[in-house]
Amino acid sequence: MRGIGKAVTGMGLLAVTASGLALASVGASPAAPAFKEPQKLLWKDGVKNAYPRWSKDGKRILYQSNRTGKWQIYVMNADLSNEIQITKDEANNNFPDWSPDNSQIAFVSDRGGNEDVYVMRSDGSGARNLSNAAGDDIHPYWAPDGKKILFNSGRDGGHLQIYEINSDGSGLRRLATSPDEDTCARVSPKGDRILYLANLAAGVDDVMMRDRDGSNPRNVTNDGPMDGWPTWTPDGRIVFSSRRNGPFALFMMDADGSHARQLTDPKPPFLDARASVSRDGTKIVFNRESGETIGIYVVSLK
Repeated sequence: MRGIGKAVTGMGLLAVTASGLALASVGASPAAPAFKEPQKLLWKDGVKNAYPRWSKDGKRILYQSNRTGKWQIYVMNADLSNEIQITKDEANNNFPDWSPDNSQIAFVSDRGGNEDVYVMRSDGSGARNLSNAAGDDIHPYWAPDGKKILFNSGRDGGHLQIYEINSDGSGLRRLATSPDEDTCARVSPKGDRILYLANLAAGVDDVMMRDRDGSNPRNVTNDGPMDGWPTWTPDGRIVFSSRRNGPFALFMMDADGSHARQLTDPKPPFLDARASVSRDGTKIVFNRESGETIGIYVVSLK
């Protein structure tokens, strides 16, 4: 739902925002929507701690940091205790994602001269190159069954497109062909659809959907403002970032794009991005950033 609609309720005419929230009856001053205050977990001035990911039990957070001068992968408890640096080399290691059982981590590294998708054990051992191509490969995300990993590559013509590969490195397959830059592709909890972000050839960033085999593309947000970093909730809804109401803020909507509602309300110069929803669906870990600093925050969905 986009724009401002109207609905008659009893004797009053209600103004309804794009989030579906009734703001005020006609003649009354609009009331500002109430937002839950996020909890700041990690903030270090001048340091980027990005792409946080909940563990299966919701007790640990996987993320990347540039605090050493290169991107390295870390894990910490949600209370900030027991922080461990998992990768320790001269390469950049980033875009981490847990396997569904948390036994492995998919990530991107330029240790071979360009960005490839790797998989390693959760303690950082046994890293192996899965994608191994001349072009850059980014944004690996595990399918819910743990058997395949979706990622994005420009290997077949320059535009980032959606590919999948088995977790052992076999079965490479291109899932979609489009004139757009397609990134952040994730399989739905039921395994029947793919959610992703498209930088459309028309110059607009929108949240898109395809069937699991890569067919039947459709635009879910289809709006003018920039959208980004979509992810699934366990019950099949979508959390994403959007500039539709100002700076990038977190929103949640149904899978068809309806019933969108704003979850966070960052004030300039801050913006909110890169959400990860806990397995029980009760909380979101995300990035709040300003300039050269990216922090890790949590907001409750209860």
